Amino acid sequence: MIKDIYSAVIVLVMGFFLMDGYAQSKGSDTLGKKLKVEKWTVLEKYEPDMILSADDRMALKKKRIVEARRRKDILDTLDISDRKRKKLMRDLYKNPFSDRLMKTLADTKFEEEDD
Repeated sequence: MIKDIYSAVIVLVMGFFLMDGYAQSKGSDTLGKKLKVEKWTVLEKYEPDMILSADDRMALKKKRIVEARRRKDILDTLDISDRKRKKLMRDLYKNPFSDRLMKTLADTKFEEEDD
């Protein structure tokens, strides 16, 4: 009887930790989050001609995510050390136009497929 209770508690605790880990990985993913931009900015209040509309900013944000995904796919195919890959991935998420990342992407040589 007591073993059944202990095993049930262990199963529940393990299930809780597994679901918690899944929720964190889903929430930390950029694609899992709903994209949003500020509808009204302070600068738009005073200089409406200098700022892009909310729709334009959303389009730029989506383009940046697509470009980051493309660069990540390129980094995944490169034959580089794990340490360098981690640095480049950090650059990709923090500053997608860093010199180190841009130099690495520029130095890659792609093989062209013959049809």
